[in-house]
Amino acid sequence: MVIAFIALCGVWVGLTRRFDPALLAIGAVAAAGVTYLQRRLFPAINVSLDALLRHPGATLRLAAVVVWRFAISTVYTSYLILFARVDGRIVAVPTTVHDPFAQFILLNAITLTPSTISLLLDGDLLYIHWLCRAGGTGNWKKIKEPLEVCLHAVFTRGENADN
Repeated sequence: MVIAFIALCGVWVGLTRRFDPALLAIGAVAAAGVTYLQRRLFPAINVSLDALLRHPGATLRLAAVVVWRFAISTVYTSYLILFARVDGRIVAVPTTVHDPFAQFILLNAITLTPSTISLLLDGDLLYIHWLCRAGGTGNWKKIKEPLEVCLHAVFTRGENADN
């Protein structure tokens, strides 16, 4: 809660770029109000957000995997568009991620990756529209499993997953 308050105060100072006592007080009150409302209205998310802070190494690895997947997929998608025939498919992929916030991150990480769009999460199945080479088959393990491994490391409820 304190970290969220400090981060919001930092955003306020960054946006206003002024250090007048009145503006700082308004920013502090607004940050406190937003932090309080977030804690009261979305208690389940708080546990998940805390997991991101409890495992900073795993969180950074997750961010690195998302950036790496984005770079690789951008090159592959560019190749498909420029030099190959493209085929779109909707595939159902099983997922082992159960934390709602971790599922949210997984869906967005897949959607941020060029050539893929997350459509629906139904139980343990994730439905994705995927752009691939015409007539080809894809290896979904290569796409989703690195993300799931990082998400499991971040959202593990037991011992520290950084080790």
